[in-house]
Amino acid sequence: MSLRSLFLSLFLLASACAISQERGAMAKFNYGIKAGFHAVTYDDPSFNIDGYRFDKNCIHSNKIGYTITPFARVTYKRFYLQTEAVLGITHHSFDFLDSNTTDEGFEPNSTVYNLKTYCAQIPLLFGYNFVDQKLFAMSFFTGPKAKFIFTAHSEQEFIHFNDSSLKEVLKKNCYYWEFGLGVKIDKVFFDFVYDLGLSDASQYIISNRKGNIYSTSRRDNVLSFSVGMIF
Repeated sequence: MSLRSLFLSLFLLASACAISQERGAMAKFNYGIKAGFHAVTYDDPSFNIDGYRFDKNCIHSNKIGYTITPFARVTYKRFYLQTEAVLGITHHSFDFLDSNTTDEGFEPNSTVYNLKTYCAQIPLLFGYNFVDQKLFAMSFFTGPKAKFIFTAHSEQEFIHFNDSSLKEVLKKNCYYWEFGLGVKIDKVFFDFVYDLGLSDASQYIISNRKGNIYSTSRRDNVLSFSVGMIF
């Protein structure tokens, strides 16, 4: 889903809210804010640097991040449509544990790549309240999500590599499909979300000193938890 399509969906959502309120329809409009944290896993990550390939068998990764999210929701009976503006920070750490890299000029069990990214995410979610009482509700929701990385502000650090000028070129846009479970108690709610990565998060790694371009690949999946208020 393109950025234009997402913003068009947001405009149509706002228009539907206005029309439903004017006509006295049963659809209702809510808004709110939530904050949370997430952990990231990768599908078959690999780095190919100076002719040596690090794959998932020799990469230990740690990723954790934080988000704050205003959102808007239109509900009709048990169904709802929701869009969000997610602002997030994620800390990534890749530890390369393969001792065979000694012959390749790397220090065994000590090469580390640290990455900090800032992003904005816009999902379009379709939900269903399978429990819908006055003070308690449970729902399932799913839908596409677009993620926009502020690549100019990413912070990178390659530690104990034999080339200090290494830099990863990140993709500015990534796409996901989101699945989630929500629990609401009065105005407070809890969301448990899994984002399935649909696109690669990396383009390549470049060496400014040698002028080489090295291949890299990773598609991230995100598990997150958040708590918020809905009005």
